[in-house]
Amino acid sequence: MTYHFPLAAQIAIGSCVGLAAGAIHFATLRWNVRLLIAGTPAKAIGLQLLRLAGLAVLFAALAKLGAWPLLCGAAGLLLARGFILRRVQVTS
Repeated sequence: MTYHFPLAAQIAIGSCVGLAAGAIHFATLRWNVRLLIAGTPAKAIGLQLLRLAGLAVLFAALAKLGAWPLLCGAAGLLLARGFILRRVQVTS
Protein backbone atom coordinates (compact mmCIF):
# COMPACT_ATOMS: atom_id res chain seq x y z
CA MET A 1 0.00 0.00 0.00
CA THR A 2 1.44 3.35 -0.99
CA TYR A 3 0.44 6.68 0.46
CA HIS A 4 -0.22 9.72 -1.69
CA PHE A 5 1.20 13.06 -0.60
CA PRO A 6 1.86 16.15 -2.70
CA LEU A 7 5.18 16.00 -4.53
CA ALA A 8 6.72 18.79 -2.41
CA ALA A 9 5.82 16.90 0.77
CA GLN A 10 7.28 13.67 -0.62
CA ILE A 11 10.54 15.41 -1.45
CA ALA A 12 10.70 17.12 1.94
CA ILE A 13 9.94 13.93 3.86
CA GLY A 14 12.48 11.90 1.92
CA SER A 15 15.20 14.52 2.21
CA CYS A 16 14.71 15.07 5.94
CA VAL A 17 14.57 11.38 6.75
CA GLY A 18 17.64 10.71 4.58
CA LEU A 19 19.63 13.53 6.17
CA ALA A 20 18.74 12.44 9.70
CA ALA A 21 19.36 8.75 9.00
CA GLY A 22 22.65 9.51 7.27
CA ALA A 23 23.83 11.75 10.09
CA ILE A 24 23.11 9.09 12.68
CA HIS A 25 24.46 6.25 10.54
CA PHE A 26 27.77 7.89 9.68
CA ALA A 27 28.27 9.51 13.10
CA THR A 28 27.95 6.11 14.78
CA LEU A 29 30.49 4.67 12.36
CA ARG A 30 33.23 6.31 14.45
CA TRP A 31 31.82 4.59 17.54
CA ASN A 32 31.83 1.31 15.63
CA VAL A 33 35.50 1.71 14.69
CA ARG A 34 36.40 2.50 18.30
CA LEU A 35 34.70 -0.72 19.42
CA LEU A 36 36.74 -2.68 16.89
CA ILE A 37 39.98 -1.03 17.97
CA ALA A 38 39.15 -1.66 21.64
CA GLY A 39 38.99 -5.37 20.95
CA THR A 40 35.25 -5.91 21.31
CA PRO A 41 34.32 -7.28 17.89
CA ALA A 42 31.00 -8.75 19.06
CA LYS A 43 29.75 -5.32 20.12
CA ALA A 44 31.09 -3.78 16.91
CA ILE A 45 29.33 -6.37 14.76
CA GLY A 46 26.12 -5.90 16.75
CA LEU A 47 26.27 -2.14 16.29
CA GLN A 48 26.99 -2.55 12.59
CA LEU A 49 23.97 -4.84 12.18
CA LEU A 50 21.82 -2.37 14.11
CA ARG A 51 23.01 0.53 11.92
CA LEU A 52 22.27 -1.38 8.70
CA ALA A 53 18.90 -2.67 9.95
CA GLY A 54 17.89 0.87 10.89
CA LEU A 55 18.67 2.10 7.40
CA ALA A 56 16.82 -0.83 5.84
CA VAL A 57 13.69 -0.11 7.90
CA LEU A 58 13.76 3.60 7.10
CA PHE A 59 14.28 3.06 3.39
CA ALA A 60 11.54 0.42 3.31
CA ALA A 61 9.20 2.99 4.86
CA LEU A 62 10.28 5.58 2.31
CA ALA A 63 9.68 3.07 -0.49
CA LYS A 64 6.11 2.67 0.78
CA LEU A 65 5.67 6.42 0.29
CA GLY A 66 6.83 6.25 -3.32
CA ALA A 67 9.78 6.73 -5.61
CA TRP A 68 10.43 10.40 -4.86
CA PRO A 69 10.75 9.98 -1.09
CA LEU A 70 13.04 7.00 -1.64
CA LEU A 71 15.28 8.86 -4.10
CA CYS A 72 15.38 12.00 -1.97
CA GLY A 73 16.11 9.87 1.09
CA ALA A 74 19.09 8.34 -0.68
CA ALA A 75 20.26 11.81 -1.74
CA GLY A 76 19.89 13.02 1.86
CA LEU A 77 21.91 10.05 3.09
CA LEU A 78 24.74 10.87 0.69
CA LEU A 79 24.59 14.55 1.61
CA ALA A 80 24.85 13.68 5.31
CA ARG A 81 27.82 11.45 4.50
CA GLY A 82 29.60 14.41 2.95
CA PHE A 83 28.89 16.60 5.98
CA ILE A 84 30.15 13.96 8.40
CA LEU A 85 33.28 13.28 6.35
CA ARG A 86 34.14 16.98 6.18
CA ARG A 87 33.61 17.32 9.95
CA VAL A 88 35.83 14.32 10.68
CA GLN A 89 38.58 15.56 8.35
CA VAL A 90 38.64 18.93 10.09
CA THR A 91 38.84 17.42 13.60
CA SER A 92 41.35 14.68 12.75
